Amino acid sequence: MRPTTSGGRLVCTVRVVAAATALVVAAALAGCAGVGLSPEDARSHAAARTAVADLARDLHRGGTDTIDDYARWADADIEGSNVQLIGYEAYPGAVHGEPFGALRFLATVQLLPQYGEGEPYTACFESEFDFWGVATEPGDWSDDAAVARDIECPADAHPIAPPVDTRAIHVVPEGTEAVVVEVLQNAPAATSADDIVMEVTERMPQPTGEREVAFEPKAAVVDGEIGFAMGDADDCLLVKRSVDGVEVLYIPEILLQPGELGCAPDTALRPGDQLRSPH
Repeated sequence: MRPTTSGGRLVCTVRVVAAATALVVAAALAGCAGVGLSPEDARSHAAARTAVADLARDLHRGGTDTIDDYARWADADIEGSNVQLIGYEAYPGAVHGEPFGALRFLATVQLLPQYGEGEPYTACFESEFDFWGVATEPGDWSDDAAVARDIECPADAHPIAPPVDTRAIHVVPEGTEAVVVEVLQNAPAATSADDIVMEVTERMPQPTGEREVAFEPKAAVVDGEIGFAMGDADDCLLVKRSVDGVEVLYIPEILLQPGELGCAPDTALRPGDQLRSPH
């Protein structure tokens, strides 16, 4: 590790010779950040790191395995703040549960009046992310230096736009439930699952939101009963027709998760005592 200067300020650079040295390097950077800084700059550097660390801790919106999602969430959260997103990197070959990418930030701290006039203090940091959020070693979640590691600011550091999200958003279109209930009520006794799916598909409302597409409708006919399902664990429409009539089913979300019953026509056809929460 050797201290160097950049823009009149002392920064630290470390040459990493092997992946196994990553933890040693992180610790060295954390200790080097304050070397050679004036008391005023040391306070500014700590404030800049805290701003980035707090942002990184709060970025989780739900499980994801792509750094692009974290870049978009960061861009939304930093609006109007003293932190800028200046870069992001995906780690090719990362497996689920490991860090799969990093975000890089620049934070600016305005000098307090008692320290006179001067250029605002700027510093750059990097945070890694995995499926559950910002990635740290056990016990380091509250350590700002572990969450936001010091990096040298690039000479051309500037705010960047996050990658555009082009993924489809699957939904159960508003009004679909009423259509399904009517289709099942009027279906003849000899109807087939394909007939049900075809009629629902033709009659259900179309999604109106940007990038929204409808989930695929699914049906099953067993011993004269009809089970209908559309959606996933987060948004599931389940409808059943039996000798008692047509019923929209509302079952515990835990039963809709992968590995459980799931949002499927067979789930709608199960006896009621199997659709109650196991807890």
